[in-house]
Amino acid sequence: MNQLTFKAIEEMPSPLMDIPDYIALAKQFSKYIHDPVNKIIKVDNAGKTYFTSSTEGKGNELVTWGVIAVGEYFMLSERWKEYAQALDNYFNSEIEVYANAPGQTKTEYWYLFYVHTLAGAVYKSYFEKNEQARKRIMTAAYTLQNMAQGLAYDFNDQGYDFKLKKPWTNKDIFRQPDSIGGYAYNMLFAGIHGGDKSLVDEAAKAIELYGAFEDNPWYEIPNGSTALLAAAWLKSKGYDVNLERIAGFVFDPDRGPLQTGTWNGEAVDGLMMGWRGDDRESASSSAYSMETLMPLPFILPAVKYAPETAKSIVRYALNAVANFRLFFAEGKSAKIYETRPDLSNVVPYEKLEKVRDGHSPAACGDFLGHRSVYGGAYMPWIASIMRQTGAKNMPAWDIALTDMLDVNEHPDPMFLLHNNEKEEANASFSPCCVWKEKRPDLYQGEHINGSIYNYDTGKLICNVSSNRINITVPPKSEVIITLKSLQNCGL
Repeated sequence: MNQLTFKAIEEMPSPLMDIPDYIALAKQFSKYIHDPVNKIIKVDNAGKTYFTSSTEGKGNELVTWGVIAVGEYFMLSERWKEYAQALDNYFNSEIEVYANAPGQTKTEYWYLFYVHTLAGAVYKSYFEKNEQARKRIMTAAYTLQNMAQGLAYDFNDQGYDFKLKKPWTNKDIFRQPDSIGGYAYNMLFAGIHGGDKSLVDEAAKAIELYGAFEDNPWYEIPNGSTALLAAAWLKSKGYDVNLERIAGFVFDPDRGPLQTGTWNGEAVDGLMMGWRGDDRESASSSAYSMETLMPLPFILPAVKYAPETAKSIVRYALNAVANFRLFFAEGKSAKIYETRPDLSNVVPYEKLEKVRDGHSPAACGDFLGHRSVYGGAYMPWIASIMRQTGAKNMPAWDIALTDMLDVNEHPDPMFLLHNNEKEEANASFSPCCVWKEKRPDLYQGEHINGSIYNYDTGKLICNVSSNRINITVPPKSEVIITLKSLQNCGL
């Protein structure tokens, strides 16, 4: 299959730094934020758990709690079931949408759609068979639809006041036109999970408008990354979608969020800028930890629906997870400058600046805190979908686990592997433990008990009856494999 290519991705080298052990990072992070001594985990008056967004923060936000709740589910921690109860806190019945903070009625657009994206992820992880939760997802979707239609789909403002029922903007630099991409994803999610085709068509209309921008409308990457997944899904169902253009908005280092190249010898390929900023120079002179990890769980499943994106997505992802070390002030050969070395090093810094205090690069904070809990909260997600194989720079990427658009009650695990070397490579890996919960029929005790298929050809590769999947990947190629219920091998 012909692959979509993007110049910035094609020019990315193999990572200069080794990929960190995200399983270890995730466990350390989870242990730290759940220790009451560190004052990150909180309990509200109703006895429900929430978390501060940074190590020095105080707020209660869905953009932190939601990421942690889903990550705990992926890791099947002892706490994961109790977190489900807190989702109700963030549904504002007065205005009939999910809010980032309980009771909030005025919000920026990127927060609005990111919040509903995460509410959907929590729903998908915990509540798929809960009718009340489904109704709330649908109620919020119809409220968002009424808002969008009332705006004539023009999101070129900073946000929306649901009490006044009108948009608002404090300064022109905060206008967020890319929010129609996040809106498209939210409509698609609700349409698929609620069985309402009119919302799927609404998503297609929004994606068409998003792809019609002459210039890259990027403001914040949650909109662009979820729009890419929505576009891939819609295209696979026969909708007319300019997927290359929509993916190009994400993989754009000139007018979009993508960082490329090096800062004083440290590679920043795959890291993401925070927002559009006052000007291009200020935007391109920094990267953010949340914005770097958040896109990966939503962009990778696009490969399921659009395999032509595999090569570019996997190359981008590989650089992103390797170069994320910089948010821990770890350079390729030595520590880089950091502003708060006294704070715990198991929580990544919020921001990376090209130059700060005469040092390049520098790991630092931004706005409310230095160490980012709501960014680090994605590390359990990454640990779950990026499975090390023993082959250098060739993890097995789980492209099914975080596909929140899949309504199959028993989804098949799917993995993308990319071998960039000139010789074939052998990979050996185990799927994330949550698959035992989702698909117990694929396991016999601790052993996988299933069949591996080539996703592109449908050909049976082999049967598996061990605790690991073993596969050989040809040189300079990608392979997508699917784990299905056990069949006779026939090879």
